[in-house]
Amino acid sequence: MSAYNLASLAFLLFALAAAGFLTCGSLVRMLMFLELMLNAANIALVALNPLPASQAYAVMIFAIAAAEAGVGLAILITLSANFKTLQAGNIKELKG
Repeated sequence: MSAYNLASLAFLLFALAAAGFLTCGSLVRMLMFLELMLNAANIALVALNPLPASQAYAVMIFAIAAAEAGVGLAILITLSANFKTLQAGNIKELKG
């Protein structure tokens, strides 16, 4: 595949993930769509600049995405325990 095809794939994946993120109501699905957007950014980064530096950035983004998924799942577990739902529309009020 050429760099143009990979960039097109990354754009399509990012656009579909962004549309899914904005339209779904479940917080678990929102987290999954966010991970897809990060993967699309990694594909675009490596496809458009195949140097070792951009590949190192992609590995760093994977590490950040893994940490974000862990923190996001911990927040989802806490929200589920407090509000008994994971639908974004049903969570009305958050207190610190």
